[in-house]
Amino acid sequence: MVRLFRRPTFGDEVSAVQDGVIRLRGGAPRAIVATSSLNFQGMAPEQQSRSIQAFRDLLHAQSGPLQLYLRVRRVPAADATEPDGMAFTDRRAYLAALTRSFINTHLQDTPVYQREVFVVLGPAEPARQLLRSWLFRFDRTREQARFVATDFGTPLRNRAHTLSESLRRIGVKGRVLDDASLTTLLAQLYGHRETDGGDPGIGRRAFADRAGNLEINGRFYASFVVNRYPGEEVEPGWLLPLLSFKGELHAGIHILPLETDRMLTLLHHRIRDLRANDLANIESGAIDSTAMGTLPDALTVHQALARNEEKAFAVSFYLTIGAENPVELRNQADALRASCRRMMLQTVQPFFEMRQALLSSWPLGTDLLGREHILHTSALTTMLPWLQEDLADAEGHYWGYNKETGGLCVFDPFDADRFSNANIAVLAHSGAGKSYAAASVVLSGHTRGIGAIVIDPEAEYGGMIRSLGGTYLHLAAGSGHAINALDPLLFAVESDEPTDQLSDVLDLIGLMCGRLDEVERAHVEAITRSVIANTQSTPVLGDIWRQLDAAQPGSRVSTILRRWVTGDLGRLFSAPTNVDLGADIVGFNLRDLSEELVPPSCLLLANWLWTALRRERRPRHLLIDEVGLLLEHEPIRRFLIRLARRIRKYGGSLILVSQNPGDFFETKDGAVLATNPSILLLGSQKHSEAMKLQKAFNLTERQVNYLETAERGDFLLVAGPNRVPVHVMVPPWMDELIVKSRGH
Repeated sequence: MVRLFRRPTFGDEVSAVQDGVIRLRGGAPRAIVATSSLNFQGMAPEQQSRSIQAFRDLLHAQSGPLQLYLRVRRVPAADATEPDGMAFTDRRAYLAALTRSFINTHLQDTPVYQREVFVVLGPAEPARQLLRSWLFRFDRTREQARFVATDFGTPLRNRAHTLSESLRRIGVKGRVLDDASLTTLLAQLYGHRETDGGDPGIGRRAFADRAGNLEINGRFYASFVVNRYPGEEVEPGWLLPLLSFKGELHAGIHILPLETDRMLTLLHHRIRDLRANDLANIESGAIDSTAMGTLPDALTVHQALARNEEKAFAVSFYLTIGAENPVELRNQADALRASCRRMMLQTVQPFFEMRQALLSSWPLGTDLLGREHILHTSALTTMLPWLQEDLADAEGHYWGYNKETGGLCVFDPFDADRFSNANIAVLAHSGAGKSYAAASVVLSGHTRGIGAIVIDPEAEYGGMIRSLGGTYLHLAAGSGHAINALDPLLFAVESDEPTDQLSDVLDLIGLMCGRLDEVERAHVEAITRSVIANTQSTPVLGDIWRQLDAAQPGSRVSTILRRWVTGDLGRLFSAPTNVDLGADIVGFNLRDLSEELVPPSCLLLANWLWTALRRERRPRHLLIDEVGLLLEHEPIRRFLIRLARRIRKYGGSLILVSQNPGDFFETKDGAVLATNPSILLLGSQKHSEAMKLQKAFNLTERQVNYLETAERGDFLLVAGPNRVPVHVMVPPWMDELIVKSRGH
């Protein structure tokens, strides 16, 4: 006897992965765009409004169906065994292995869940269904009709690339998945190993389809259909409890744009029925509270559609949870129902249709159940899925853990696609752990091959730098170290730089002499140009003084400058450079400098280091601790602003550490310097300082309260548009180096 109908085996939904698209059974293509996360809840109201408007524009620009796929899963922990130092020839590689071991230990001890959002695009023109008579004639093994695709993927890929630009305006980075990434995603979903040769790794698999759950490869799944949405006005972000779910969760939101003309006709009929109900209620004396609210809403939507301010969409929403056994599955189902109740969602289980619901939840762009609701744009934009940010990349600096989600914060500050620069500002009052946090950034960069130069006014980093094999220089009168103030003029590397470098040298001399008026500056500039052009040996600051004293004996500038080029100060500021920057980490100890020497020394160091960074371009951190003490000097402020704006061009990252944020905002230049870094670590603050930060960075009241109550090691991490409360928790080897270095 011939079986006319046979149930399809699970796993044959995808026929191939080719040319960056998934081919479903019958050839229908799907393109998938992976997106980064966004901490919408932590954004300022103005930024939230811009993201919502960009999401509206994205929805209105769609010419075909799309699916928002949300996946929550536990981050797997790798081997947490502490590495053997004897097995490593490179100490840096050993320290990196220790950091990975620490992270994996944390993942084993504390469940950390990763949230991912994908956008699945389907062709604008649906596939054509073959007649069942033809299906029966040529293939009697299938009960479902085949589909023939009319879109072979090229328009779909173009649409995916256009979508990436729309996502960027929201504040999210989109990446169109290639064949390898699509194969990996499908293998993760189906629980298969990836195969070679372009095969998506999906084979026919046996499965148990029960009334209330589905078992595949020993893992159990239960699905839910959102049957009713919140019955009152909600704001974007109401899906946050869903993203905070502690367990495996797959959520599929299918969105299909509808024709406006047809929707206007349907709404016209609906409005007519509602008005008829109103008239009937008036005649009978009854009051229908539901109709009283529904009719004005229907009229408002009708008018918005007619003005083309809104569009209509058919939306279906499916949820699927996964667990290792039926008992755990029931517990997860209870937790999901509780979350849905908090969001005012009514869910039902599609009994005997679990397979279809599971596939509708996965990123295949297929709605096999068709449980649709019609929503207009304003309602749909409240379902914005990018609500929480972990800043958890596969590679990058380690920053601590997210206090809201428990996830680890790992990202690369040198990521040019995410940040406009790699500059970092660490602002917190004394004792809040700001130097500890800055040191952890330097150490994390060291394990990734990123060098560092530290200007250390309090001698807090010496032990750490020496332990890593770096060079720690004691810069003080009589120390034997010297830095030639004229080096920047001798090693200019770009045609536009000599003028800038000459201006910096004049600023340095002006800082030494208190100030230079216009006449004095002109005289010093002329003499400096003459010294650089005519000196046969290495010119130093003393050569300028000698010519200046010969031309204007006894002048104010000559008299003051003589003190800086003779004796111990002369051996420090007016001698050929004898400092080597060859080590990976170099520190300059300024603690023993007298107070009057600190500003010119810092300006001299920063200018000289800036020249060195440009001569040898490679990723390096330039850390300036207690920078607030230097901001009262205008030449230093101007130089730091120029340094902050241009250091990215040479692969550098400027790290500014200060215990008094108010020092930045007392002057216009200081405010520019404070707002330049793309990354901020804002620690515990007094109320007055927190209010200044709120005004400068558009902090919310909740974030201001967090800063005022933050404990030691707690920071608000501002990374681009994302704002995440973190606690700086470092591996033991980092903690040992930092604590011992500070003499605690």
